[in-house]
Amino acid sequence: MTPFSAAGQDRLLLLLIRTVALIGALALAGLLPSMPQAHAQDAANWTGVWDTKWRGGGAQIKFEQTGTDVKGVYPLYNGRIEAKAEGDKLVGHWFEGDRQGAFTFVQSPDGGSFMGRFDAATAEWWTGVRVSAVEDVRVDQSSPMSTMRSFLQTMNESGADNVPRATGGGMGLAGLAAGLVDVTEADRGGLNMPDYTKLLFTVIDNATFRLWSLPHDAISGDEVTATLPQYGTRISFAVTFRRKNGGWFIVGPPLAQLQAKLAEFQEARGEAVDMVDDPSRLASPRDTFKVLLSGLTEAGDPAQAALDLRNYSQAVRGDEAFLLERYLKKVIDRIGYVYWQEIPDDPKSNTPFVYFEHAAGNIVIGPVETEKGKIWQFTPETLAHIRALYADVEDVPVAPEFAAFASTDPFFIARGLAREISPGLLTRAGPMERWQWSMLGLAALAGIIFGFIANALIYLFVRRTDSPAFFRIVEWAVRSIVLGFFLLLTLRPLGLPQVVAAPVKAIAWSLVVIGAVPVVWHLIGKVADHYRGLWQVPGYHDTLISLSTGVARVAVLVVAFLLLAEVLAIPYEGVIAGLGIGGLAVALAAQPTLQNFLSGLTLYADRPVSVGDFCKFGDQSGTIEHIGMRSTRIRSLDRTIISVPNSDFAGMQIENYAHRDRTRFATTLQLRYETTPDQLRYVLAELRKLLIAHPRVIDEPCRVRFAGFGAYSLDIDVFTYVKTADVAEFQAIREDILLSMINIMDDAGAQFAFPSSLEYRATDLPVDDEKRIAAEKRVSDWRETENLPFPDFSQIDKFALNNTLAYPPEGSAHYRETEPDPDSAEAKATLEKVRWSLPWKKGD
Repeated sequence: MTPFSAAGQDRLLLLLIRTVALIGALALAGLLPSMPQAHAQDAANWTGVWDTKWRGGGAQIKFEQTGTDVKGVYPLYNGRIEAKAEGDKLVGHWFEGDRQGAFTFVQSPDGGSFMGRFDAATAEWWTGVRVSAVEDVRVDQSSPMSTMRSFLQTMNESGADNVPRATGGGMGLAGLAAGLVDVTEADRGGLNMPDYTKLLFTVIDNATFRLWSLPHDAISGDEVTATLPQYGTRISFAVTFRRKNGGWFIVGPPLAQLQAKLAEFQEARGEAVDMVDDPSRLASPRDTFKVLLSGLTEAGDPAQAALDLRNYSQAVRGDEAFLLERYLKKVIDRIGYVYWQEIPDDPKSNTPFVYFEHAAGNIVIGPVETEKGKIWQFTPETLAHIRALYADVEDVPVAPEFAAFASTDPFFIARGLAREISPGLLTRAGPMERWQWSMLGLAALAGIIFGFIANALIYLFVRRTDSPAFFRIVEWAVRSIVLGFFLLLTLRPLGLPQVVAAPVKAIAWSLVVIGAVPVVWHLIGKVADHYRGLWQVPGYHDTLISLSTGVARVAVLVVAFLLLAEVLAIPYEGVIAGLGIGGLAVALAAQPTLQNFLSGLTLYADRPVSVGDFCKFGDQSGTIEHIGMRSTRIRSLDRTIISVPNSDFAGMQIENYAHRDRTRFATTLQLRYETTPDQLRYVLAELRKLLIAHPRVIDEPCRVRFAGFGAYSLDIDVFTYVKTADVAEFQAIREDILLSMINIMDDAGAQFAFPSSLEYRATDLPVDDEKRIAAEKRVSDWRETENLPFPDFSQIDKFALNNTLAYPPEGSAHYRETEPDPDSAEAKATLEKVRWSLPWKKGD
């Protein structure tokens, strides 16, 4: 057999991979036929507690499943269920006394809910969701006391007072409570059982009593009555208990009697005291307990509302409150379940309520006067001793009704680990336990080490980018920031007391703020430099960038100062208030600075000048180098720096040479009076030819005119523009034009006039008659050919002369000869167009 080649093996392997991938995709997509069949053979699990609803009602059902047989009960309607599980379906019958019917439920794929019908003919729906809260509530009817305890616990956990303490199952909990009430349908007065049970609970909730005071020992007879007083008044409610089938039930009074008693309770208070819909008012000790255990507060932070934190620094109040709240709940978990009805609800009382007493400290709720009135909070003494109290009761098992609160809380996890390592670590050393001191030191050491690691990483980056200046600036800043953050991160897990947490937090934030200032300062400069290089003409934008950079850096300093003042508890609020009172004086004193700043913004918005522009301001000239928040710096022609306040600079008449598109050329030529008219005409014509022919002189305006008779000369005005904005280039072009003018004067035999008081005769300065005659002859020829260039050259002559001179001139190092091609098609077309545009030439 011939073995596979390497290429063949690769193809076979690729085919196998594709086949496996296809099978996996089909399996995941549910397209394989065997998978649904296998799923259909497995019966769903119905065991557990389900919160169910149907049209107009609902109840909690507790299912127990044995194989495919499922049985369930829902005490709220004295109902039961018998059914069989078929895959994800539950098919069976429901029974309520003499009433019964069939139903079909279908469980969702995740097993968390079901949907079904119980009367197909009328399409009555029945839905449910799986819950677990009821399984944790133990109902005990062995005595009136235990029955009342079960009734209050189930109603409290169900959220009947809008303060839920359970994770779910409110309807089922209310159903359990309803099963503890013995009331006839006539006494309910047409009210359904859930609503009647809630009304009965509301009446009992207005009373304050100890469960232990209810009958619980040997009781003769099957009925017993107990009195439930209202705290602080003389009103009470008599509740009757009845024994049936070996268990005790609360006898439900008639509906009218319950409603009258509720009105009597509220009237005795003068208002509905126990505002169960707003316990965050903290109007009574009962409200304070509800806020602590349920987390319902106006500000959203239970600790801040339920705890009296007046003795704690504002800097650590949030972290400290978060930890103290958990200490309180940990201790309360070990004391036992909290029944609201055992806690006073009288807002008029001024007597502190002692909930728990211990040698290590008591748990007390006391009245506190605030701007909004009197509220009740856990006292400062309670908070001061709660750590020691928890250390003494930590080994007491949690009450059966409670799950351990905050089992994943970082502090208690860390403390538990320390205890497992060595119980001696929990020994107190000063204000903290030994493990806290050790962890605090390790956190500081880790912060220092990671600071050096961060610097090393930055240094590697700096070496690649060749920016060592950045590393030198932020080296110590980074170490400070990293150490500060490490200390901050350990505050909550370590649970430091205020005496240690306050200075540690202040030091940590100071390290972060002080370290961040140079880093942010440097980054602002880096960002500014980056944006300066984004535009091709950065001068205009540099003004805004400079102003923004200055404002940002000032803001960084102000924010840093306020943060340091906050963490160091410096009372800067008074300083700010003083600034508000003396705002007018501050505004007047800061008026020049503010005016300069606003003028800087005006210079940016109006853009009369930008950085790099050469301008004239007042009687001085110079180049703009910087436009800052207060002043503008200009480099003068003497190479000195002139600093002008922005307000003064913006008010000046500024002439910006950098924005011109051309440079003006203007001069006056003064000729001697001996110059003849034709000689003067020749000079004028040649000067015009010169300007028209020069490639760096614009066509219009381009004026050479005999201006008049001066005191000692015939004056010729020359005015035009040179095609350049550069001063040096303009001076070179002007030089070339002036030298050409001298040549023209020499060719015409004319001479410049010089101002002088010296008397001279015509023969003193002899005129070159040969050149004079030649000039006059040329003018005579122009006149004879009707081509005299006055008042101006013809358009044809202008086009013929245009750009015919060589510039730079011949012989120059930059010589460039201009040789227009008069025979080109473009030149001929232009010439023909000009001819037809001249009306006196159309006949030629």
